[in-house]
Amino acid sequence: MDKNEIFRNTRDWYLNTKNDQVHDKLVKFAIQHSGETILDVGCATGDYCNKLKKYGFECVGVDINQKYVDKALEKGIEAYIMDAENLDFPDNSFDTILLFEVLEHVKRPDRVLKEANRVAKEKVLISVPNVTKFFKLKKYGLTYDHMLDQDHTNFFTKQDLEKLLSDEFSEFKVDEREVIGLGLIDLPWCLSYPILALYKLKIIKSSTYYRLYAIAVVN
Repeated sequence: MDKNEIFRNTRDWYLNTKNDQVHDKLVKFAIQHSGETILDVGCATGDYCNKLKKYGFECVGVDINQKYVDKALEKGIEAYIMDAENLDFPDNSFDTILLFEVLEHVKRPDRVLKEANRVAKEKVLISVPNVTKFFKLKKYGLTYDHMLDQDHTNFFTKQDLEKLLSDEFSEFKVDEREVIGLGLIDLPWCLSYPILALYKLKIIKSSTYYRLYAIAVVN
């Protein structure tokens, strides 16, 4: 087995995929909590902006990867090369800032949040991979698959993210979402899907979740 089959280099990940790389739950999250104008920080090839535009939002994207921005422009997205720590926009330029799967990649997440707070009028919406139950999974020889991404430099428990947000925002909420139904790996699909549905309905309880979702209200 090749090393690259285990440890993922996601630097140019979105250039090598054919389908839109949007997570439906994050799209729903953005629709529920965004204002009319959105800045997608770390927009990659612009798929979230493209999707949100179809729901009537005005969405601009920024990314540090020139290849990604070029692809976003090809899709008709207004997109710019920009560092998340130094956003070249005036204060209160957008109703909502999206930071979907960004903070785990950056050197100074505190600076990124400060810039998002400055540029947003209303809210900053955040998602990051969750490692809250890392040691519980480790006990059974398991881990989250996102631990294998080579370019992840920050790892957040729910408490970690709350602490980081509290340094910049006075009002925020962090939730664990996307339940992981342990013990389903070896089951046939005809059994695993009904059991996973029971987890989602909270008939079977799980304390292990894949992502953290956060809403931060602009000061």
